[in-house]
Order: sequence, then C-alpha cells, then structure tokens
Amino acid sequence: MFRRIRSYCLFGIKAVSVSVEVDAAQGLPGFTLVGLPDNAVRESRERVVSAIRSIGKVVTGFRTTVNLSPADLRKEGSALDLPLAIGLLVSTGEIEIPQLERYVFVGELSLDGLLKPVRGVLSIAMNLSTERKCILVIPRGNVQEASLVEGIHFVCADTLGECVEILTRNSCQDVKVAKGIASYRVDVDDKVPDFKNVVGMDGVKRALEIAAAGAHNFLLVGSPGAGKTLCAKCLPGILPEMTEQEILETTRIHSCARSAGDSDEFKPVLARPFRSPHHSASMVSLVGGGTRLLPGEASLAHNGVLFLDELPEFNRSVLEALREPMEEGEISVSRASGTVVWPARFMMGAAMNPCPCGYSMDPKRECTCLPEARKRYREKISGPLLDRIDIQVSVPPVDAAMFAIKGRGESSADIRRRVCAARVIQRERFRNLTFKSNAEMSSEYARKFAAMTPAVESFAVNAAAKMELSARGYFRLLKVARTIADLRGASAVDIMDLSEALRYRAFRG
Repeated sequence: MFRRIRSYCLFGIKAVSVSVEVDAAQGLPGFTLVGLPDNAVRESRERVVSAIRSIGKVVTGFRTTVNLSPADLRKEGSALDLPLAIGLLVSTGEIEIPQLERYVFVGELSLDGLLKPVRGVLSIAMNLSTERKCILVIPRGNVQEASLVEGIHFVCADTLGECVEILTRNSCQDVKVAKGIASYRVDVDDKVPDFKNVVGMDGVKRALEIAAAGAHNFLLVGSPGAGKTLCAKCLPGILPEMTEQEILETTRIHSCARSAGDSDEFKPVLARPFRSPHHSASMVSLVGGGTRLLPGEASLAHNGVLFLDELPEFNRSVLEALREPMEEGEISVSRASGTVVWPARFMMGAAMNPCPCGYSMDPKRECTCLPEARKRYREKISGPLLDRIDIQVSVPPVDAAMFAIKGRGESSADIRRRVCAARVIQRERFRNLTFKSNAEMSSEYARKFAAMTPAVESFAVNAAAKMELSARGYFRLLKVARTIADLRGASAVDIMDLSEALRYRAFRG
C-alpha cells in the first residue's frame, strides 16, 4: 500500500517541504531508501523499526520502498524518523489515521520509542503559518518554539505510542493552538553587570550609550585591567527590548543551530544575544559553514552584540571575513553541498590593548615595547576593518582613589531609558524603510536624515579632511552625530554633535 507523509528538512535557515513516500508491497522482504539521504537519514531504518517494535507493531515482512521527495535535495538530520515511522505503520495497515494529509510530522526516535526534539521547528512552523488547516506533529521538547507562531495548530507527544494513540483517536481536544510571542514574559537577566557598579569611566559609559542608541560598532582600547571587558559586559543591560519580529528572527537562527542530540527543551531567545567567542575561534565557528552548513557566532549574534575581546589575537583572515556582514547584515556561505545565506545584523564590539605589553597608555607604568613591535601589533587590525568601527574609545586606567568614593554611578536602567527613547525616534523616522537604526543607514539616507545647516556641514567636511577620513568614515561620522542628536531629542545635527562624534571616530594611541 502506498502512503505519502508530509514533513520538512532544513537547508540553512529555510525549511523545505519534503514528502516521505512509502510503498509497502508483497514480495521478497527488503527495505530501500532513496532520495539523497545523508548518513543520519540512511540509518533511520534501524531506529524506526526498533521504535515501532517497542509499541507492539510489526512492519517487517514487506518489500518496502521509501522515496524522499524532492529527490534532488540532500536530506540531513534525524527529523524524518517520525514521518518514516508513521509512513511504515500506515502503509502496512498497522494503523489508520483519519485525514492523514492534514498532518506534518517531524521528530527523532530513540530505540525504545521516545520522541526527541529536533532543530529548526520554528522555521517549519513559520512556513505553515499560512496553512491554517495543517496540524504540526512534534516532540514535546519543541513545543515552546512552535508556540511562537500565533495560530499554528500542533500536536505534541513524548513517545511514538502516545503519538499513534492521539492520531488514531483524532480528537480536537488533542490539537493545541499556539498563542504567539505575547504569552512569554521577558525577565531581566541578573547575571548582566550593572553600570552603577562601574567606578568612574564616564566617557566610556557615554560612548557605549551612543553605541546602544544607534546600534553602532565600537572599539575599546586601554591597558590591562582598565575595565574594557567589564563595560562591554554591561552593554546588554542598556539595550532596548527586541520586537516580536526580532525575537522570531533570532530564535529561528538559534533553533537551526541546535546541537544534534540535544534533548533539553529549546526556549525562545527573548533577550538580545551577547556572543563573546574566544580569540582562538576558527573561521567556520565565527562566520558559519562546515559540512552541515550551520550558522556561526556572527549569525547567532543577530539583533544583538558580537564582542571580540583581545581583538589583535584573532586570526586576521577571520576578522576580515566579518567585513561583509558588518556592511550587508548577512553572511553568504558557499560549499560544494550548496550556498546558504545567514542573517547577521549585529553590533560588533571589540576590546584590545594599545601594545603587546599593554601599558603604552598607562601614565603610571612604563611601556617595554619597541616602536616596531607596537606598529606590528596595531597592523594586525586592518584599516578597512577599523574604518567600519564607528566608535573608537581610549579607556584610561581608573585612579585607585576613586574606589574610596561612596555612592554609585548612574544605573543601567536609567541609561536604558534614554537609549529606548532614541530608538523610538529612529523607528518613527524609518517606519517606511527596511532598516531600523542609524547604523544601518546608507550614505544617501545618512546625508538626508543628518540634516545640517550650511555652516555645520562645512565644519563636518573640513574636520573630515583634516582627519583624513575616507568617504565611508565621513558618512559613519554623520550616523554617530545623528544618534547623539537623537539622544538629546534634537531634529537637526549641530556642531556639538559632530564634535563629540569626531572624538570617537579615530583612535590615537
């Protein structure tokens, strides 16, 4: 008997519809699986047959042919275990499922029939959002991400036996309707340091406030122990909450990057990501790729922050690979198995010492580096990469006397209110455009929205000429000045906005 079971496979961030076609006929017993399966899919027969045996059913003794359609798309992962099991049960006459064509199955099976969560369920649910009559059948561990897509009908189960019982019963009470993102509450992460506990460093706090308000890239340069990393780790506490669309985008990427065999329940990403890879990270781990074309740290930081501590210690080729996503907001990874485009719209933050010993900017400690060693150290960061960093700040060491001062500085909550107010202004300004923050503006829109009087524009041009800024550097200067003006609620960019932006434009050590 022939049966067609609906399912999905992942290709990058996209969910591609796959039909599991099962034909169980009388004849010499055998099992044939075609349709470009990878090793995980090819080995699914042993898992599926054992899982079916655990619920007291037998599907052997038939000449079984399984085709995974479309046949020219390579199928990866273990998500096809459940649809294959259902296909075998139905085609051999072991069970009968009313309205089988309404169901879409995904899930991994263990030998004893347990249903394990799989990656990419959110992408599948988003594809089915327009098909209101469809019912998605998933492991219970994937319920939270499926529930993010409002209106999706789904059925969840812990075991194959429970799944078969629900489907054969065909009761409306078993079908659940997703309530969407509104049903989740965003909690403040207690692990994020608060700026009120950072002593001094008002200039650095101001620079990071501007970076957060306009989603600008930033670089902190200072001596070891000056507080660069601490300030960067405080940044998530002043970033605005994600919109519903951003939550879906970010969670979708993290769902597709889910580790194989991860049995923990996947939870939505409700707070902006803060990714801080080690400086020994490889090209694949940072930008994505590999045999399975998985996303890298740059994509996992989408809508959040990618922080690179000890910037010169990263491999130069790895850093240069970030230039494209810093400009375009996406990463295109091409391999022999195909080309995948991953979203990667992130704020890039970085911290570094000014020289190999780290003390060339410290007034109390002598630098032991030779001039040639300092030059080589700085040259590890290319000019084109520095040109894409809007805010470059020197971080002076804090005087020990500051630690004896009682009282605390401005809290992250207070700074966040100003940042959110500036983001509201930007959302209103760009409401009919595709970008959402000042940092994303093209040069055309930077000139348009950074409105200046002729005298202010003349000041900006002369300053850019004296500082030898490139064309890209000049327009990034305008974007930062526009953000500074937004923080004070001004409609036009003034000389004082440009003057402050110029302080952050080029690092002089």
